[in-house]
Amino acid sequence: MNHQQELHCCDAGTKNKKNKSISLKYDINLQKGTKILLSNKLAIDVQSHMLGALSSHYKVNDGGVRHAPFWVLVGASRPSILVEVGYITHPTERIRLFNEQYQDKVAQGIADGVTQYLINRTKEIEDL
Repeated sequence: MNHQQELHCCDAGTKNKKNKSISLKYDINLQKGTKILLSNKLAIDVQSHMLGALSSHYKVNDGGVRHAPFWVLVGASRPSILVEVGYITHPTERIRLFNEQYQDKVAQGIADGVTQYLINRTKEIEDL
């Protein structure tokens, strides 16, 4: 099974510099049926593990899991999510984004979330 993961740090142009949150978004409008459900489950697993990895070392807010039509997710044939880990224009988040320990925690949280997602899907298949 081939899994491609992308981590994006974006300047969303937010004016609220106090908004420090970790959020995941998945594309509901451009996906159909089972893929919507699986993308949501993937986002929940990754969100949970990312927050777990970060919250013991950093003050982070749970930005939740949201759906929206993201161009970067168009045409994906598998469940897909967009991970937001901070804003480069936010002074605290900018420092974190360039911190190797923070990057490692984010990456570990994402990897653990994907692993949990695959474990959960395997259990669902076995229960059929």
